[in-house]
Amino acid sequence: FRLKWEDLVSRGTAVRGRTASNMPTAIKISGRSGKNQLINDTYEPMQTTHHGRPCWVARAVAPRYLFHTGKSRWVISKQIDDGARCWAFVQAPDNSQDPSSCPGPWTCCDQDNEWRPDAAVKCVAVPADHDKFVQLRMTLDADMRQYHLIEPQSIKELWKRLDYNGNGVVSLAEIDKMVVEMVAAGTWPAWLNNKPALMRAYKKTILKDGDGDDWVEKHEFHALLLNIFWFNKLWQIFAAVDTGHDRRIDFREFYAGLSQLGLQMSEQEAQQEFQNIDSNHGGQVLFVEFCAYVRKRVNPDAHANFDGDIVSGEHCGRTLRKHKGHHATQEHFISKKNFQDFDELEAKIKALMNDHKKLHELWRRLDFNGNNVVSLAEIDKLVVEQYPLLNHKPALMRAYKLTISKAGGGDGDDWVEKKEFKKLLANLFYFNKLFWVFEHADGDTDRRLTAQEFKKCLVICGISMSDAEARREFQTVDKNNGGIVLFDEFCAYFASKQCPQAMTALVE
Repeated sequence: FRLKWEDLVSRGTAVRGRTASNMPTAIKISGRSGKNQLINDTYEPMQTTHHGRPCWVARAVAPRYLFHTGKSRWVISKQIDDGARCWAFVQAPDNSQDPSSCPGPWTCCDQDNEWRPDAAVKCVAVPADHDKFVQLRMTLDADMRQYHLIEPQSIKELWKRLDYNGNGVVSLAEIDKMVVEMVAAGTWPAWLNNKPALMRAYKKTILKDGDGDDWVEKHEFHALLLNIFWFNKLWQIFAAVDTGHDRRIDFREFYAGLSQLGLQMSEQEAQQEFQNIDSNHGGQVLFVEFCAYVRKRVNPDAHANFDGDIVSGEHCGRTLRKHKGHHATQEHFISKKNFQDFDELEAKIKALMNDHKKLHELWRRLDFNGNNVVSLAEIDKLVVEQYPLLNHKPALMRAYKLTISKAGGGDGDDWVEKKEFKKLLANLFYFNKLFWVFEHADGDTDRRLTAQEFKKCLVICGISMSDAEARREFQTVDKNNGGIVLFDEFCAYFASKQCPQAMTALVE
């Protein structure tokens, strides 16, 4: 499901602050250090007012608002309300329409929870930014208000539904389940249900907006909702530029999609810009790189010690420890994958395929409510708890989709049934292993294999074939004779070859 740019920014920013020259005004706050330094940001004028005065929201995609309390203060807080719980405030003269005109000083809460004036905090009016992505950021609050995700009571009600066991934290699987259900019910629009966007929203919430653990806590929930809307909007733009539909943007697609990105450049300038975005210089821009690029456009002044949009995998722990201390990762050690780990797990899974009793025990653990079907969220939860080596979301998604598809032996619905469980386990394992192997065998990193790359992948996986045998196998998989094999096709072939016992149904 895709939206045009005009749809994404259709709500605009109707209400603006004004300078003496009648131009839209943003407010820049700077100079705060120590506790609550998060107030340092540029705040763009919103399309709403509070007590008849303008409101501003931080360019950084986070719930931070600057508004008048209706009494005698301008405050910066995480929601527009009476300002009783805020991070900073300044006394406002009568009829003040703009905090930059207040003489100050700003008063902030220090580490000892005492409020003190901070002469270092500066507040100045600056021109509002008309960058396309800044405009896009400015639509988020209006969108969330439309779906009743601004009011504290509505957020509390949704949190209670999400945190069904009441332990105050929720996992990625639970969040994914909530999104799927809200979209399926028609409560949320279909464009909010995109797994790559959800993963970015989740990671930014826990690693940048949150406290660095693997859970979203109640006080991080508003930030999560904001991130879900933001990254799904970015995904729509990324998908529109990605005309090859391979979740990567090459230079040709980037140059053709300049207008979607709000850019006007010569080909030489576009080449330089593309290289700046392509952080690993692989010749293609991934969604995580695209998100980091947009962050720099929207909030270039941000001090990105830790960029939650781009750092992932094994580097997450390293960065968290560097900037937040070892306590942030003491229970979350991340190690590199290796063939020994995969070989050991493969032996266990093959043994499980032949153990009828243990298979049924694992199925009952997965299908805890006994309805004989399981969702993607339930599968994700099992993988995280039972098979952490296989916890790779793109591989999980592909394994799940193949299992439920008619081409993969399923019946085409959105659920994995009991009879499809063995195929699911095999697909989960081999998609994960081969996704990792592809990073070594797929020389041009386009998730497609030529005949030469196909044989190289087999060799890396320990399968010895002559050139003639490899060509015959390649032609078997390359059903349309296009000279390339897609990742999903290769994985399905490899799973059936290596674990034929998984191709039979699980029955009583």
